[in-house]
Amino acid sequence: MYKKTVLANGLTVVTESISYYSTVSLGMWWKTGGRFEKEESNGISHFIEHMLFKGTRRRSAYDIAREIDAVGGAMNAFTGKEYTCLYARVLRKDTDLALDILSDMYKNSLFQDDDLEREKYVIAQEIKMVEDNPEEYIYEMFNASYFKGHALGLPILGKQENIEKFTREELVGYFEEHYAPRNIIITATGRIDHDTFVRKVMDCVDGFGPCGAKNEVMEMPSANTGIHVYEKDLEHVYLCIGTHGVSQIDRKRYCLYLLNAIMGGSMSSHLFQEIREKRGLVYNIYSYVNCYYDAGTFGISTSTSVEFVDEVLGLIKQEISRIRDEGITDAELAFSKEHLKGNLFISLEGSETRMGRLAKNEIYFGDYIPLKDTLREIDRIAKPGVDEIGKEIFSSPEGISLTILGGVDKDRIEELWKG
Repeated sequence: MYKKTVLANGLTVVTESISYYSTVSLGMWWKTGGRFEKEESNGISHFIEHMLFKGTRRRSAYDIAREIDAVGGAMNAFTGKEYTCLYARVLRKDTDLALDILSDMYKNSLFQDDDLEREKYVIAQEIKMVEDNPEEYIYEMFNASYFKGHALGLPILGKQENIEKFTREELVGYFEEHYAPRNIIITATGRIDHDTFVRKVMDCVDGFGPCGAKNEVMEMPSANTGIHVYEKDLEHVYLCIGTHGVSQIDRKRYCLYLLNAIMGGSMSSHLFQEIREKRGLVYNIYSYVNCYYDAGTFGISTSTSVEFVDEVLGLIKQEISRIRDEGITDAELAFSKEHLKGNLFISLEGSETRMGRLAKNEIYFGDYIPLKDTLREIDRIAKPGVDEIGKEIFSSPEGISLTILGGVDKDRIEELWKG
């Protein structure tokens, strides 16, 4: 089902043919994102993503939206830390149309000054929207503190002062430097013929050479741990506790995924049951794993009323200590393996998710990772491996960072957290 072709200009085409799908998902992925920006250019990748929708030499912004809507398709884009994606999902018969629109947005976007100025206001509203959403904003605050001085700590949306000063020349120059064909992966999943699709891609990118693509240089991040309190007048207090994890290419990530499922990755997890269900101290609590090229984080996030902060933090500390000192049980191991496999199978029922998996495998591994290989890795997870990574990430209280958004007494929090 999987096939890969690298064109003469360096662009990579990866497809997964699934005969029983009635839809096709296409993605144009660039191996660049927020991580590769400097302080003064922070937010430029996300700004470029917005400008791709503002019109081309062949289509207005309205035409782009209208043509996809006319066939019942969906199109969107997102900017991440290490990649950027423009994608569409359509019925199989409309694959050529979707590819034509995506390639037109890539090749022929105008980046007009009036659109640029208007979009500055749109992005300003997006930034304010995040700042007004504490559940999302606490996550940005944690990254800013934990990765202080590193691009991973910069917000993907950028800083308001940067957005206001970007010019057309800066956006176009950055686009030409970072978004050339040899930095592109085009993925397609669904009922699709690889060779035919490759020929159509070649027609779409005809005349685009490999020159100009910047080889992205990554600086290894270092953790800035500690207690970071951001005061804000809120009804709730928002907490994010994090420590180092593993990279995207580290095989220990499977053990960390399993540990995440046990601690806070589902409604039956320890943290959810102990703090939400048994005590009713929070509405929601969860743990998460982030993996990058050369680093990663493991985190726990929740919110609660001011009067319950001490108790919630104490219970989280207890769970961390339990995992570090006692490890997991055989029953938890078996249960969580099936949980991971079930989640994986369910997520891959849609062509869009499979299309994204193709791209991420190519970005991080330069190859396709068959589903059976992933399932085999999950089955191989053993209790000693999970216990080891639990000890590793929670080995030292000084290595665990705490970020708080809301109205709290910082001295009291430090006393409680370090006690």
